[in-house]
Amino acid sequence: MDKKWMSADRLSKEYENGVLEFVKFAVEQVKDPSRMKCPYTKSKAKDKGIAREIESVASQKEIPVAKKTEISKRTGAKKKNPSKYRACLHTYLETTDISDGCVRLIPMDGAIFGFEYAEPLGKEDFDQILYHTQLSVGVINTYMRYLYDKLMGPRGLEQRFSFLNPMKTNLTEMIRKPDEVRTYVVERFMADTDREKLFFLPFNTGDGGHWLLVAINPFKEIVYYLDSLHNDWTTYPAMKTIVDTIIQTVRAQRKIQVPKRKANNITWNRVECPRQRNNIDCGYYTLRFMKETLLMDRTDIPSDYFDEYRCAYYSKDQLDEIKEELCQFIIELQVL
Repeated sequence: MDKKWMSADRLSKEYENGVLEFVKFAVEQVKDPSRMKCPYTKSKAKDKGIAREIESVASQKEIPVAKKTEISKRTGAKKKNPSKYRACLHTYLETTDISDGCVRLIPMDGAIFGFEYAEPLGKEDFDQILYHTQLSVGVINTYMRYLYDKLMGPRGLEQRFSFLNPMKTNLTEMIRKPDEVRTYVVERFMADTDREKLFFLPFNTGDGGHWLLVAINPFKEIVYYLDSLHNDWTTYPAMKTIVDTIIQTVRAQRKIQVPKRKANNITWNRVECPRQRNNIDCGYYTLRFMKETLLMDRTDIPSDYFDEYRCAYYSKDQLDEIKEELCQFIIELQVL
């Protein structure tokens, strides 16, 4: 590929376009991703997560293939998941005005959340992905678009699953604007009354930004509660009250007759999902819960979680996978 851009002014359009072309070339052509290095990366004290990992991997002493196989068999070691897309996104962001306070807009089709809009992502959002900190609603929504584009669309899963926008359904909104929350969710539910469907509601508690997943099947009136802190729904009574009211409203609009003694008989299932081990990972866990449910293509979630994904907690590689998917998706969108 043409390398003239490397000697161009770093503030020029030529340099910016050159970095983008390099990123595309690298992620498509590199044969050994774990040893990939993006050129002209600025060195900063805070850039520990990406630069240090790349440098340490690149400087490792080569081990013969036969010896690697022997070690892997003896220890059960797994091949490390390289952070190539994070490294490339990190490099490309340095050529943009993101660090100056500018934002980029992620287009959201109306089919994803029931209304069309653009999700803004700024430096803080990108840093969350690159340096593994608590996730914002912008990052959560961007990953949900990734799931819609890469899983739901190609597999035809939009007939069985839908998303609710956490920007409109967090605890703060439920307390301050309960009528608006009810109206939004009821409209989403009533748009699909002719088929059974599971709706994903990534719920933010507002007290420090804890994320958990509420998955609702309004047709069967079942709510699945997945909290990586292993709390139950009684921790957030306002949320449960609004969800119950929404289901009852949908029931009434569908003109379903229920005996008075069973009017409040909505089933809540607490799922024994993987448990986080710190105060940061809740957002990543919530995203994996949605992804794994889509991969299983099931509108019911077992109370002890899916056999294929059951574990005490997610590994670093499993959480890094979410970040890599996000970075690759943002690069492919060409919104930077």
